[in-house]
Amino acid sequence: MFFLRPPKGGLSVGAVTLVAPVRPALTVGNATLAADNSPAFVLDEIAFTVYYPANPAPNARRKSLDWLLRPVSSSLRGFSRFAGLPGWLLWPIIRLFGAALKIPVYTNAPLLHPGETRKQWPLVIFSHGLCGTRTAYSQICSEMAASGRVVLAIEHRDGTAPACTSRAGSPDERTILYYRTADVVFPPDDREPRILPIRADQLVFRQHEIHRIYASFCAFVRDGTTLAAIDNSPVDLASWLPTGGPALVNCEDVTLIGHSFGGCTVLSVLSTPPPSPYPPIPISKVLLYDPWLEPLPLPGPSPTTSVSERTFADTDMELDAEKPGVHREEMLVINSEIFSLWKDHFTRLAGVVDAWEPQGRRLLTLVGSRHAHFSDFPQLPLVRTKVAAVQRDRVAKLTLAFLDGKLDVALEQVPTRKMEIKTVGTRKDGRPKRMIIGDVGDVVVH
Repeated sequence: MFFLRPPKGGLSVGAVTLVAPVRPALTVGNATLAADNSPAFVLDEIAFTVYYPANPAPNARRKSLDWLLRPVSSSLRGFSRFAGLPGWLLWPIIRLFGAALKIPVYTNAPLLHPGETRKQWPLVIFSHGLCGTRTAYSQICSEMAASGRVVLAIEHRDGTAPACTSRAGSPDERTILYYRTADVVFPPDDREPRILPIRADQLVFRQHEIHRIYASFCAFVRDGTTLAAIDNSPVDLASWLPTGGPALVNCEDVTLIGHSFGGCTVLSVLSTPPPSPYPPIPISKVLLYDPWLEPLPLPGPSPTTSVSERTFADTDMELDAEKPGVHREEMLVINSEIFSLWKDHFTRLAGVVDAWEPQGRRLLTLVGSRHAHFSDFPQLPLVRTKVAAVQRDRVAKLTLAFLDGKLDVALEQVPTRKMEIKTVGTRKDGRPKRMIIGDVGDVVVH
């Protein structure tokens, strides 16, 4: 049995995966699946893994959580579709990690009471990228939970995960595998000009998921209704419910985090009015890891009054200097080196960040990092490296500092530098091969 590294921090971490039916089911767009002509984007159930501060029984052992989603055979087929490789080639790797890799958490343990000084746990919602899962970012999600936060890691069922099973165990059970472009068909009369139409529909689908999950979870922590464990295992509802005071999780102060297409999702939520009948989510902080902007329409995205600006009576909240009395989300973007070297994309990203300026927003780049370093993949046993460990620790340090309002202090404690690029060779297509000057883990502050 293999384990990922236990989270740092002073609190034990629990995990439970919750689901709820969506009735009536919601069909997004008019795309169909090439295989059977059924609707491509049907939301009939929401699912997410909650990482949270836990109160395990004395001498309790970590039951651990499977890192690879079950059934393993479905995950294999999904990874095969994403990578464009035959299943037999991936099977030894999938079998090894699927059967043996565990996340070191206390599954279904009681929620730790936040205590008199804190009163409520902050809420974080995490959106995964292409071929991501609700467990593929367990390292950073567990780290946030160990620091005193409740993190909802969404299982997006829009064809971006390798595989997921909706309504498992029921007569209507269905498996959603990763959608390749050829797997989804748009009707010939669909002439609406859209960039990457499959991603456009997936963004709308994801917005519905995020708003539905937020609403369901807030109802759950208020009165214990609407949600159940994905495997029908018992959940200690009493530990999640308030006892004469406010809810133990603060649903009025939300942080949205996303990686890659998940970052794109977060920006879409911020810059688009919420789908009916949902009210805006009270978002205070936004953290984006390598946000992928191409699926978003031009110009923008930028904050809109109906979504990203809200009036607060609390004078401690950060106010927009140009609009007194109006609060705007704090934003931090952490880029990998390869995303910051993507010139056209980076220019657009800098403009997006500027839309949330000027109070304290940041755009950072980690020298020597790769796109996958924000996920668990480089941390897997047998493939993990010192570089991956450095980047993991740097991401965690900057993330927690930002959430705690101490980013400036953290940046004084890590090596920082200006953006300097050098050419180190030529690519196969003749283009220059470039890299950022600096040591692994240096932080470029733009």
